[in-house]
Amino acid sequence: MKLTIPSKIILLSLTFPLLVLVGCSDPQKQAVKSLEKMGYEATTRDLIVAAGAGDFESLVFFQDAGLEIDSTDQNGNTALIKASSAGQLATVERILGMGADPRHVNVAGRDALLAASAMGYDEVARMLMSRGADAELKDKEGWSALSIAAYNGHSDVVSLLSAQATPNALDDALLVASFSGDAEVIDTLLGQGANINARSPEGKTSLMISADGGKDEAVRTLLQNRANPYAKDNQGKTAANLAELAGHTAVRDLILSPDRWGTSATGMEIAEEMTEAREALMEEASVEETLMEEANVGETVTGDASQQLVEASLDTEESVEASANASASANEASTPTTVAKVAPQKKSSDTGPSASEIRKNAKSKPVVALNGSTIHSTSPAIAPVKSMVLASYHEEPLPIAVENVNGNRAEIRRLDQETESFEVAPGSLIPGTPYEVKEVTKKFVSSKEGKGRMVDVSRVKVENRENGATHLLVQDVSGQASDTYAILTSANSQYRYVVKRGDVFRTSQPDQGVRDYQVLDIRAEGVVVKDLATEDVVTIARDGVVAQ
Repeated sequence: MKLTIPSKIILLSLTFPLLVLVGCSDPQKQAVKSLEKMGYEATTRDLIVAAGAGDFESLVFFQDAGLEIDSTDQNGNTALIKASSAGQLATVERILGMGADPRHVNVAGRDALLAASAMGYDEVARMLMSRGADAELKDKEGWSALSIAAYNGHSDVVSLLSAQATPNALDDALLVASFSGDAEVIDTLLGQGANINARSPEGKTSLMISADGGKDEAVRTLLQNRANPYAKDNQGKTAANLAELAGHTAVRDLILSPDRWGTSATGMEIAEEMTEAREALMEEASVEETLMEEANVGETVTGDASQQLVEASLDTEESVEASANASASANEASTPTTVAKVAPQKKSSDTGPSASEIRKNAKSKPVVALNGSTIHSTSPAIAPVKSMVLASYHEEPLPIAVENVNGNRAEIRRLDQETESFEVAPGSLIPGTPYEVKEVTKKFVSSKEGKGRMVDVSRVKVENRENGATHLLVQDVSGQASDTYAILTSANSQYRYVVKRGDVFRTSQPDQGVRDYQVLDIRAEGVVVKDLATEDVVTIARDGVVAQ
């Protein structure tokens, strides 16, 4: 049937409003118009501007207008990075909810977490970490979120990030924090386990860096926390030397005046641990313990019962014989010996405690000397050395350093005052100190770091007449002016073991039998030990054992 002209007019009049309505309801066009009303164009530039301004209500219109939430500008920045750097918490949450990638990095290698941390926005940082941001990321200049927050003095961000940081990351953050000198940041990092003796590539400690920059409050905080005022950098300069050279005489005087330092709770804990370690080293009593999977915590066995326990702890006939020999050797020694049963270690299928948890849980354990001690295990899964972590590292603050050794005479320099070197020999007292020279030894070794260069490591052994403690000072060891020692422990050990260079200890386990180990070196980052049978060398670090 043909429509009449009036009928066509009527039909068009009915359909035209519908066509107009469909065109006006196009979501993309409507979003563009809405953005225009809000003063924006549907561009990546304006999306990022809106995010930085905290205008989270406009974000849905940018998305409806066809822009990806992770769209980038010419510098690789996204809306999330911009909002994070501006501290716009609600906007950050909205952007993340829209599917933004928290791990996207810009052309400088920075992500949203780095951007927020640099500006000190701890709540934004917390939000980003809860959504999967990478706290270990470093930008192209080597800054991590923790280190840049530490450098800029943002203590709240530092507190948040340091709780999950690796030991190396904590050390790096402490060193950079020392440049700006924020005492609260430094104290936070030390409380989380940063090594106060960590060094920069130039051999500078945090105390040296703060002293060189004239940061008196940072210097005071570090000294209260047992920083070594007599440590030397690669150029032989102490913190006091560096402060004086930089014109900071007040800081120099502070460093050389211990009665002005004051105390801190952490510093007192460290001092107590150092005293325990010193006393254990002086006693030189060997200890024998068996690491068992099922045992009663703290149960101690001696005499014939200890021998039965050692034998029962081993699975194979060869290991039983080896362990009996080790036990017999220990029982013949003049120093007392105990065999301790300890708490079970988790099965290898379990996650087990982290290194930081092991260190934290070990704080209440007694400190004993590792030299001459024997550690048995009941299974290959509990390898005595491989289960160890570095619990702490200490430098005994000694105001003396070896300048030169010639025959049986040595030149000694006082580090606590401006004096010339003294020439001393065995039996003489170092002027102005309680230290008596016991031994002087000339010695050279081939340096691995120096590509075979012979290094003078001549030694001077001194004894403190006031407390009987002995110390070994080594010449030409970069940065070392003081005697050093470390404390090792493991999750399934009843003790903390204090070690010094040259210490020898014994282990036994079913798959290895008896092994003797020697401590080659004590470093801030770990204890280097060598298996005397295989000559394998490993480093017991804060995160566990690392092969050399």
